Amino acid sequence: MDKLIKLFEEIFTDQSLIKAVFSNPRIKEITKINLVPIMLDRYMFQFEIIKNNQARHVNIDSTSLSDFLYTNCVLFKQIQIYTSKNDYTLLINKKNQVTIKTGSATKELPDTLSHNKQKKYILDPRLAQDFLTELDIMSIYGVIKPSQYNKFKQINKYIEIISDVINQLDQPFYRIIDFGCGKSYLTFALYYYLNVIKGKDVEIIGLDLKEDMIRLGNNLATQLGFSNLKFELGDIGDYDTTNNIDIVISLHACNTATDIALYKAIKWKSKAILAVPCCHNECYTQIQNTTLYPILKHGILKEKIAAHITDGLRATLLEAMGYKTQVIEFIDIEHTPKNVLIKGVYKDTKFDATLYKQYQDISSLLNLHLTLNKLLDELIPS
Repeated sequence: MDKLIKLFEEIFTDQSLIKAVFSNPRIKEITKINLVPIMLDRYMFQFEIIKNNQARHVNIDSTSLSDFLYTNCVLFKQIQIYTSKNDYTLLINKKNQVTIKTGSATKELPDTLSHNKQKKYILDPRLAQDFLTELDIMSIYGVIKPSQYNKFKQINKYIEIISDVINQLDQPFYRIIDFGCGKSYLTFALYYYLNVIKGKDVEIIGLDLKEDMIRLGNNLATQLGFSNLKFELGDIGDYDTTNNIDIVISLHACNTATDIALYKAIKWKSKAILAVPCCHNECYTQIQNTTLYPILKHGILKEKIAAHITDGLRATLLEAMGYKTQVIEFIDIEHTPKNVLIKGVYKDTKFDATLYKQYQDISSLLNLHLTLNKLLDELIPS
């Protein structure tokens, strides 16, 4: 029985299962068990147990698999397993000894494992398989890995937001700076989307402080043939360029690093800005208001208020500087608490003194002297 369990665990790990059928029952009540893989919030096995002419479905993850099999396999004499690698016939005798016969694979994995109607993603996993496999998001068997499923959803949400910006700008060429690119999942996805899917000429520079991330990014870009995707070692505050920048991206830059990225974009008159802020310590340490003290005295509430106030004021400054701005949900909060994205598209309008006065009034009310406003001082008309 142990080698039966081991085989199922290996099939679960490499996600190669297509289906399995437990047949020739030892008791009359259970007719058979059908098994298929399923993707809910993660990769699982779904067992359909036919008992007394009624079907019951049980979803099993890796932690429960061996217990389920030990309990149910002994009820059957035969199990037929179909995977993308091999077909297996398992024969179980009365002493629970298992004989495994291996044959060539006769079936193919389905395009999707979704339990519900498959959501149509911008990045079609079938077409983007090489790219997603190299980023370790998809297995070599063409299935999104369970541990990377939320990352895959995040990438598609990101591309969905980017696509709206691209449709507004409608250019044949884009020069993009990605500040704090990190492991660069989204940077690679953006390049793939613009260059491969949209057929646009694009030049993307990813900037980060971690040398190993830069080296990894450049090696992978070369491997994928993404010739105009480059990664550079550097700090947001020190980076400058004389080139026209179409889009500035700053995802999860901590505290005032987001403000520096926004300042650079505004200074360069970047046509679009996408920022997902992370940490709002500056506002948290400054915010004061006697009337609001009964609320602000609670640290957890003060932290949330500081985050919303900071991002709201950032959006107000962007609007004052000529950007049509939205604050939207980046990804479901169940996947990450850092789910607010500030999107600005430059409309080449005059400085809006009324909006700036509103910014100043709110800042004064809450005793705030935030970095972005200080950085923009040189660009704000007197």
